[in-house]
Amino acid sequence: RSQWLVQEVKQRQQLYSDFVQVSSCCFADALQRSEPDPGSLSNLYGEIGRMRLFSSAPVIKEAYEIAHKIIATYMDTNRSGEEVRDFLAQDSIDLFSAFGDACRAELAALAPHEAVRLTRLQSHPAPTLAQLRAAKQPQQREWKADVS
Repeated sequence: RSQWLVQEVKQRQQLYSDFVQVSSCCFADALQRSEPDPGSLSNLYGEIGRMRLFSSAPVIKEAYEIAHKIIATYMDTNRSGEEVRDFLAQDSIDLFSAFGDACRAELAALAPHEAVRLTRLQSHPAPTLAQLRAAKQPQQREWKADVS
């Protein structure tokens, strides 16, 4: 049972990771285009279909919420590359929070011994884009010339 449980958790983590990847690409496309790419949307709904085989109702519900947000974004005004960068820099996108919470809850229920670690992950939200940029910039040091 323990080995099965580990495999099940890994399988679902990969499934959720694949969904996030596909939906991120669809969302990026939707920000700049009015016409949905049928191939991308079919991949998105294919990932949701895969989740329907294994995942809980709350995870499926949140996945559909993401898909609906993506479709709505296609109907919004297109954004230029610069506008997309500004949009992302302002941290105004919260596409995956509820989905991530539902996934963590499901995995915690599946593997209760991992619940403490999963809860710890939930209590430390992902850094914002501005925080990541600040962390990448080298620290400015003052250099003083030794004139002795």
